[in-house]
Amino acid sequence: MKDKKSHLRFDFSVSQAGFILSLLFDFIILYFDIKIGLICLSLIVLLAIYNLRLNRKKNKQLLEYIETLTLNIDTASKDTLLKFPFPILISEYNGDIIWYNHKFLNTVKNKKLIGKNLKDEFPELYSAVLEGKNKIEKFEYEGAFFDVLVTVVEVEEGKNEKRFLNLFYFVDVTDFVILQKKYEIQNVVFGYLTIDNYEDVLNSAPEVSKSSIVSEIEKRITDWFYNQIRSDVFLMKYERDKYFFICNKEAFYKMQERRFNILEQIKEVNLYNKIIPTISCGIGIRQDSIFQAQKDAKTALDMALSRGGDQFVIFHDGKFEFFGGKTKEHEKRSKVRSRVMAQTIKEIVKHSDKIFIIGHQYFDLDCLGAAVGLSKLCLNLGKEVYIVINSYNPTIKNFLQVLLDDPQYQNIIIDQQKALKMKTKTSLLFVVDTQRTSYIDMPQMILEFEKIIVIDHHRRPADWIEQALICYSETYASSVSELVAELLSYEGIKLKKFEAEILLAGIMIDTRGFTKNVGVRTFEVATYLRENDAMPEAIKEYLKEDLESYILKSQLISNLEIIYSNIALVVDYSQVCRDNVIIAKVADELLNIKGIDASFVVCKIENSVLISGRSNGKINVQVILEKIGGGGHLETAGAKLENRSIEEAKEVLLKAIQEYINENRNI
Repeated sequence: MKDKKSHLRFDFSVSQAGFILSLLFDFIILYFDIKIGLICLSLIVLLAIYNLRLNRKKNKQLLEYIETLTLNIDTASKDTLLKFPFPILISEYNGDIIWYNHKFLNTVKNKKLIGKNLKDEFPELYSAVLEGKNKIEKFEYEGAFFDVLVTVVEVEEGKNEKRFLNLFYFVDVTDFVILQKKYEIQNVVFGYLTIDNYEDVLNSAPEVSKSSIVSEIEKRITDWFYNQIRSDVFLMKYERDKYFFICNKEAFYKMQERRFNILEQIKEVNLYNKIIPTISCGIGIRQDSIFQAQKDAKTALDMALSRGGDQFVIFHDGKFEFFGGKTKEHEKRSKVRSRVMAQTIKEIVKHSDKIFIIGHQYFDLDCLGAAVGLSKLCLNLGKEVYIVINSYNPTIKNFLQVLLDDPQYQNIIIDQQKALKMKTKTSLLFVVDTQRTSYIDMPQMILEFEKIIVIDHHRRPADWIEQALICYSETYASSVSELVAELLSYEGIKLKKFEAEILLAGIMIDTRGFTKNVGVRTFEVATYLRENDAMPEAIKEYLKEDLESYILKSQLISNLEIIYSNIALVVDYSQVCRDNVIIAKVADELLNIKGIDASFVVCKIENSVLISGRSNGKINVQVILEKIGGGGHLETAGAKLENRSIEEAKEVLLKAIQEYINENRNI
């Protein structure tokens, strides 16, 4: 084959040289005799045309020869490959295509590929070779789907010469893929939809507008499902503020394409109502069981409501997906749930021999306040109680000392090792100020206890503590200290001065001195604590910054960047910060800059990158940081990234912010 190629190239070169010489001689003849010269020129042109056609014919023969016989294999093997019922492609190890059978030629619609490279024509196949894959599933080409088997073959060319070829076998699975997609579209989708603040919206409106508001909300919900989605959907109202719907996955995809914009459409209902209506929806998706889809939808709705409402939550394949949640939570007016919760927690404590209290990593003032409040409840019931602390925030150091100076609390603070030795089967574990398994200071404790109660004020994440007996999570609350103090007030428990001050300090820190996330019940709880001799002046004295912290804060703020014109970003490139409280304080401070709607501070402490986010309510920092594994509230959120450089963490954060901005542009 090599001889034939070189022979063809040689012939072509000779004919080219002869053509040039003939032209030179003809010009000489033309100089002496024009007529004879023209006759010769005509003959040369005819010969050139003939030679060109002959070369084309030879090239075509060569191409056909290569396509049918380029491998050093015997005739029987070659015949088998040619007549193989599946498309086959063979390339050099570097990706150069050298052979394919007629089935493959039909697949690519007679496209000539000999001599071309996989990298240009089939990048996915080329990548598979580089990665050493032996199978590519559902490879798509021109609307058809194939499972491609990849084999590397060693070919001997001489005594000491070897080369490697890539063999690709294409199995057509187009019909299967189409059938699978049709089946998937028919998956059962069950949803529960509820109006979050039905009573509050109606109570905020004049009497004459109430029926119009109800009618308008119902009209918008039915219009969205039946006229905007326009697919197979069954929607039914089963209570005045609750609906359920059943549809297939095709309808669900249409909802996703619209990014569940019914959330925004409902907020536009304004018929003299002072409170904006919001809705929450939980969706469950199952392949085979409408009953299981209904259970998943209920789980998803519970998740949506526990996160503050105004969102769609999809529960599919054991994972949650969130859409919406951009509206600030309104304080719940009814105290019934809180009173019931106080009584339930009290009964569980009574039937437990020992109680242990843990919080999130870097135990802070809100954690300590809640822990002290729960300890007081348990001590009042005559129970043995312990606060388990592994790592703590420096701001609680003075408060811890005050706590330990009291004889009743001298032995109350222990470490994990001692707690695990002391626990029994009837012991109870309280988890405060977090419900994320990844944020707990001592995750091992969760696995060791059968009875767990979670008390938190953050939106529920996907990795919440599912095995908890009770998850008392109220996102409207300013802090977990507020929730615990409210439980104590219902029991009429008299607090010592330092106990009340630690609880009040937890509230003051999380509300930034009663300026953020405060409601009527926050002040009611503060009144209860003040009645128990809590002194705000004493708390402020404990919370005063030292000079070093003040200078460090200024240092971090000097790294300020403004992005998207209204977001402040500080990245501690020099890694001078070693205190997560400073990070939060800097984030708070940045919101005082005119025109800033959100702030983010990024610092690396040991092997973790901590990100603190703050907002004035116009940007949902919780949604942004949730994209990178964090969480919190609309106005206050945080995230922790393990084993990342500070530059990588910044890029991840910027990407999440960009995604959030794009999502809000599309609504």
